[in-house]
Amino acid sequence: MSKQNLWQYIKSKAFWNQIKLMLAIFFGFIFASSVLLHCYTRHDSYVEVPNFNSLSFRQSLELAEDKDLRVEVVDSVFSLDMLPGTVVEQDPKPGTKVKKNRRILLIVNAMMPQKVAFPNIEGVSLRQAVAVLEADGLMVGKISYMPDIATHIVLSCKWKGKKINAGDMIYKGSYVDLTLGNAGSLKDVVVPNVTGLKLREARKQITLSYLNTGKIYYDKTVQTGEDSLNCVVFKQRPAAAENVTLPMGSGVDLWLTVKKDNPDR
Repeated sequence: MSKQNLWQYIKSKAFWNQIKLMLAIFFGFIFASSVLLHCYTRHDSYVEVPNFNSLSFRQSLELAEDKDLRVEVVDSVFSLDMLPGTVVEQDPKPGTKVKKNRRILLIVNAMMPQKVAFPNIEGVSLRQAVAVLEADGLMVGKISYMPDIATHIVLSCKWKGKKINAGDMIYKGSYVDLTLGNAGSLKDVVVPNVTGLKLREARKQITLSYLNTGKIYYDKTVQTGEDSLNCVVFKQRPAAAENVTLPMGSGVDLWLTVKKDNPDR
């Protein structure tokens, strides 16, 4: 082919159509290869992070091994709402896509509660004492009354039957008994409705009503320690009503269940 004919061919529409076709095939091949490689890589090397929350460390290890992941405890906290030794938080979060063999960082609930300095709550109201104790991870156990002009004011505190003073060390999660002042005879107070609440919140509401938590009964659905943390009150005695009152310091009995939808089995 002469140079003149070659030049004419290069300028022809047929030549450029062939060039376009070859470029389309080339880039199409590159794109398809990239997509296939990406899909293959994701399918083979990435897994979805499972939910380790509320699992023990042993259970977390088994689950991580099943998912080709690793777990490591990096910290511990103390929570009254979780069983000791169970996972409280994880990073990355459940549902995150990660590469296989990725290390999942866990924060677990401490096996032994921390100790805190007992706060100074003598001379404050019951409601204020509850708030201060709660901020330090402590709770009110029983309340009792003794004659004093400072009604509903904390006069003294006991832990395990012994007087406890401000600054004494005490375990988080402990129940502290309070002696309150009362001027005159014990007045009647309205019984609060605590059905549907978890035990800790129910006890708090009863305390704030100047009453005590009486006997606690668990139905057959409460089988494990985790169940005892998650169960709710389905019955109380006496039941709450506008005209139902008790003398201050009286007890309210509670019945608890795991199944909220069918409590009266």
